Amino acid sequence: MKKILLFMLLLITSILYAEYVGKEDAIKMLQQAKAENYPESNEIYISNQIANLDKNCLGYEISESYKRILTEGAKKNNSVSFWYDTNYGAIEVLNIELIKKSGEIISFDPNEILQEKDNSFMGNSNIYSETSKILTAEIPNMEIGDIIYTKQKNIIKKASMENNYFSSFNIETYSKYLNDYLEITIPKSKKLYIHEINKKDFKYDFSKEEKGENIIYYWNTKNNPKIIYEPSMEMFNLFAFHIKMTTVESWEEISRWYYNIVKPHMEVNDAIREKVEELTNGITSRKEKAAKLFYWAAYNIRYLGVDKEENRPGFEPHDVTYTFETRGGVCRDKAALLTAMLREAGIGSDVILISSGSRLNPQAPTLWFNHAITVSYDEEGNPEFIFDPTDENTKDFLPKYEEDNSYLIASEKGSTLLTTPISNPLENNSTVNINLEIDENYNATGTIEYLFSGFSDTVIRSMFSRLNNYEFKKTVAKFVSSLHPNTKLISFDYIDPENKEKNMKITADIEIDNYISSSANRIFIPFEPSRLNLNFFYNYVMQPFGLSERKYGFKLMGTFSFDINYEIEFTKNLESPSVPDLELLNFEGFKSTFKSDHKGNNMKFNYHFENNKIHFKQEQFQEIKQKLANLTKYENLYIIANIGGEND
Repeated sequence: MKKILLFMLLLITSILYAEYVGKEDAIKMLQQAKAENYPESNEIYISNQIANLDKNCLGYEISESYKRILTEGAKKNNSVSFWYDTNYGAIEVLNIELIKKSGEIISFDPNEILQEKDNSFMGNSNIYSETSKILTAEIPNMEIGDIIYTKQKNIIKKASMENNYFSSFNIETYSKYLNDYLEITIPKSKKLYIHEINKKDFKYDFSKEEKGENIIYYWNTKNNPKIIYEPSMEMFNLFAFHIKMTTVESWEEISRWYYNIVKPHMEVNDAIREKVEELTNGITSRKEKAAKLFYWAAYNIRYLGVDKEENRPGFEPHDVTYTFETRGGVCRDKAALLTAMLREAGIGSDVILISSGSRLNPQAPTLWFNHAITVSYDEEGNPEFIFDPTDENTKDFLPKYEEDNSYLIASEKGSTLLTTPISNPLENNSTVNINLEIDENYNATGTIEYLFSGFSDTVIRSMFSRLNNYEFKKTVAKFVSSLHPNTKLISFDYIDPENKEKNMKITADIEIDNYISSSANRIFIPFEPSRLNLNFFYNYVMQPFGLSERKYGFKLMGTFSFDINYEIEFTKNLESPSVPDLELLNFEGFKSTFKSDHKGNNMKFNYHFENNKIHFKQEQFQEIKQKLANLTKYENLYIIANIGGEND
């Protein structure tokens, strides 16, 4: 009897503290799980990942995934996919199975159902590699309760950074795991640095053991905390509990490594020297020189994804002479050429790797960048300007959406991880200028002008560059109609979105019948200055506040400001106009000001709004949202005035 109890205890212990979950147990666990216990999940998972590496960090990774379908929505997502890069490795898809709710197992031959395609994700990534492939297939006849099982073996033939390895293990994820297991075997001679990122109370299993010349590391979570996706939520790296593993001790190692990848390709020829001289001749200002070279590289080197590098595809640039002669290249090619041209002009410069759209964790050095651009230095050798010559819809050296992103300079001495600075909100300004003349019947004629700079310029320029003439006119008409329902668009003019020399501007001539209402000798003038809906860009940036509540921290797309300038002129003098008393804001980075001026028959107003913060905690959401909501109460107010004698 004691032996039976001991056996049962050992069995229970092995289940409670299990690491790798075998196929039979995984199926049983998923089939016994009740869907009502996972109301926020469309599917639930069990995962096993095993990596086995040699001293050069080559070897293989085996991944097993079990996904049980819980909802109709999950049924529609019936595809499986496997990614690999032919330059760095190979893949063997070992199993694809549909395990029916009844227990029937339907096996598919991977060689028959999988189709290989270029990885479309890489087309949107600036660290481009034409050897990145994806194998995809659709699983037929999936039903709620079914389980999709896949097993693959990725063979590591070449490390992205030679002799090094990077991995991660998510404790918090966007998916629900009944069990998630990771095992890494690596030689004792290879130090594996383990970093707990955004550590929280949730417990996970970790152990390691020595076996011969190797150390085996084990990580395991059970019933992990699931992240519920929210629009504009904070970057995953900044809030989610996860583990990063790396064989690199410092960022300086990666910095020096990439410098040596780029260095052999930086030799210029006479043609490049002549072009630099032509572009900078007679210019003494460092910024003007840099601007000339930047705009030339951005607009004259076509973005072409031709990947012929042999050493480190996806990271290694072509020779700058080749890029210059062919007038084509991807981000690393354009960045290397611009760097070489800046150096030739006497401006210190280097190529940099950037994590476009996110920040990396400074405590865990990894080669997880998705873009290559350029930095130049001031006379003291400090970073002065950062350039992205791949963006064709911005006047800025660095597009505003790449602010607050991690970057690493390819430096001979070695550089640590840096963050692109956040611009002053006044640099990202959008302005609405309204000038109206009121006739004796209180009809209005005048102009409404939209000015955009910085981030707002990039967004509007990108939007309008995709419109034909009809769509452009329709959009402008929609803009001006927000002023008043009776607004008629008479004509309009605008800066061509292709003109990178000037900020975007749209000017419209308008008429508004019965703009002002009257009673006896009093008139009621619409109070336009604080109407937030007049500013399209405000609504665009403030989307994070569209939710009723939030569970996580959140992030705005960037700092910004806007102004509404409102000038109105009458045929008669106004007597003692009563202007609404605005509540001004100065809270958590949000600030507003208001100015008004009245002289005779003329009134002028300025309403200014700005925000200089982009990262916010979840607990700040409701109070900020309420403060912003209070501003909308001024959108239907009026200026009340008495009409005096004729204007001289």
